[in-house]
Amino acid sequence: MSQEDPKTKPAKAQARSRKEAADLDVGARLRAVRDRAGLSQRELAKKAGVTHSTISLIEQEAHAPSLASLHRILSAIPISIADFFALPTSQQNVLFNDADDLAVVTRGEADLRVLAAERRDKSLQMFIERYQPGAGTGDEPIAHEGETAAVVLRGTIEVRVGDTIRVLRRGGGYHIIGKQPYMLRNIGKIVAVVACACTPPMI
Repeated sequence: MSQEDPKTKPAKAQARSRKEAADLDVGARLRAVRDRAGLSQRELAKKAGVTHSTISLIEQEAHAPSLASLHRILSAIPISIADFFALPTSQQNVLFNDADDLAVVTRGEADLRVLAAERRDKSLQMFIERYQPGAGTGDEPIAHEGETAAVVLRGTIEVRVGDTIRVLRRGGGYHIIGKQPYMLRNIGKIVAVVACACTPPMI
């Protein structure tokens, strides 16, 4: 059985990044909202605190930004992530997704994919989230107007809601009702996989 040449891995990773960026037309969307705001690439990069090449690569669909980077860039325009990812409404009431065609929300240490991204009028949204050891939802708590429920499919996560801290393993989960700020982090040694649903949708 032949082994993959290590030299081909960076090229494949770049190709995957370009495909994921193109899947949601991130580059085209960013270029459109930047033009509408009357900003050049350099002006947007300066306002967002990123490099000019970062903006250029995203708009060329050559780089899929992390959620944190995208949020920083969009905040400088400004436009919400929900509005940015607004997609044409599908008329289908039954939608199927294979594992490799879920819409990419963010990739990297925290990899988030979403089902049924094309239906903007849905009442429920489902995410599949993968966190590398030590990774999580970020330094700022998430506060969602509505309800959020999740089940741990693999690994060990720590959930903080206010002063409450709970460690959850495979099969465990949480359900948050109302705008209760929370944070999630993978405290295990393997990639943690979480299935998360929220209503109303975040994206």
